[in-house]
Amino acid sequence: MRKLGAVVLFAGSLSVALAAGPISGTFTIDGSVTVTGTGITWTSNTNVADQATISSLGLSGSFVGLDNDTVGINNLTGLPGDQPVGVSFTNFDFIDFPAALAYPSLDADFISLGSGNPSNCSTNAAMAAAGQTCTLTSTTSPAQPGGSPFTFLNTLNGMSCCNSSATWDISGVTSDGLSAWSGIFTSEFTTSYQTVLNDFVQDGFVSDGFSGAMTVSITPIISSVPEPAALTLVGSGLILASLGLRRRKKQRP
Repeated sequence: MRKLGAVVLFAGSLSVALAAGPISGTFTIDGSVTVTGTGITWTSNTNVADQATISSLGLSGSFVGLDNDTVGINNLTGLPGDQPVGVSFTNFDFIDFPAALAYPSLDADFISLGSGNPSNCSTNAAMAAAGQTCTLTSTTSPAQPGGSPFTFLNTLNGMSCCNSSATWDISGVTSDGLSAWSGIFTSEFTTSYQTVLNDFVQDGFVSDGFSGAMTVSITPIISSVPEPAALTLVGSGLILASLGLRRRKKQRP
């Protein structure tokens, strides 16, 4: 009886492990971001470096209940061997969940090139017009060798020009390899992007908030069908359990 019980428990534990799925869902985070010529750094709304706050809006799936908790978010750099733009790179631990330690980290492996019009890039505020887009490249002024992840957009501020925004996309896989994720980050400015670029040239950095504008979506990338080896293990456990039951029946008077 003890042997049979151990076999059944073993088979059951395998079934539980196989049934456990990857994390999935959506959440938003906010804080402030600082961009320099060589990297992107993050600060929470409470001025803690390398952190951001999970918003109470847009939560779904695995992330329901994590509102107002913090995530760890690590700096990105475009230096050789780190996280260049437009090409895949080695998995980089980007976002961690201190409030949900059982969750895998979100590892980044790709930062998309921006999709703005390089010919509209300028540091001259007098050239600003609503609807303009800009992504810096190696031939723009200012120049960004290797290309930039930021897509700038000028928008009307009431009846005048301009407010602006910058968006950029980052994607990757979870550290357990069971999910893919993608993030759309946005910062809003109360000036035209020409002014933002001029400040960048003058100061060497731009810092602003991103509030409720960054969204990361987690999407399962594996089938729910167990691997053949795992099926073999479960099948063996069930066969052993069946044999144990048959032996017990034969031993009954």
